[in-house]
Amino acid sequence: MGLISEELEASNKYKLEVDDDGLVKLTKDNVAKVEAMISTDSKYKNTIDEENSKFSAYWLRQLKTVLIDNEEKSEDGYEYEEIIEKLVNAIDAENSTHLNSDGYGRESVKEKILEIEKNDFIRYLKQPNDKYELINIIQTPSKKFKNEKHHFSFATKFCHYSCIYLFKGTKAEDNFSIYDNIVKTALPKYIKKYLKRDVKISEYENNYSSYIRYIDAIREVLKQNGESISRNGFDHLIWYFHKGN
Repeated sequence: MGLISEELEASNKYKLEVDDDGLVKLTKDNVAKVEAMISTDSKYKNTIDEENSKFSAYWLRQLKTVLIDNEEKSEDGYEYEEIIEKLVNAIDAENSTHLNSDGYGRESVKEKILEIEKNDFIRYLKQPNDKYELINIIQTPSKKFKNEKHHFSFATKFCHYSCIYLFKGTKAEDNFSIYDNIVKTALPKYIKKYLKRDVKISEYENNYSSYIRYIDAIREVLKQNGESISRNGFDHLIWYFHKGN
């Protein structure tokens, strides 16, 4: 066997495990593989760079100083309003959520967030209590801007990334699943496999409480079978496996 053939054969142990139905297995090992791939993929790895002001991780670091540590300015000298503006823009750009396709989405979302008292902002993120008020505030069109679109997917991503950075190392870091077209489309297959239910996308489409309940129900089945994965791990695994399909 030649070197190339040996290398290709050896690579099999790093591939995602797939079940007999052609679905990715929801395991910690598969999640770990995907996290490793994302962290070294040039398309995504820069988004976690906390030192580069192009990316959301940098602005989330600034936000933590002002929001959680209650400082007047961030460690790099930014005020709250500018941090929120830059953070909204960065998350929108990194996730291709096209806030400005209606002409003013970024400005509107920034204003909605700035209207929230800081203590309420923290509470909405840290204790969503199945109400997910911050998602509703962000995604609901403002009366100020005519014909503003709903920004549902962006709202879930904003909450998701904010929690991961603001509450790192705590249970609250995993408070929000991302609502993504790829995961949304693939989810019925996993509901059928793990929950034994035939569900149409319309049953949870643009309904965050319903969407996250299905994800958590699948995760609970996994836990009962000795395989616990986070909401973040579930998102990344399903998204990465199905994004090429």
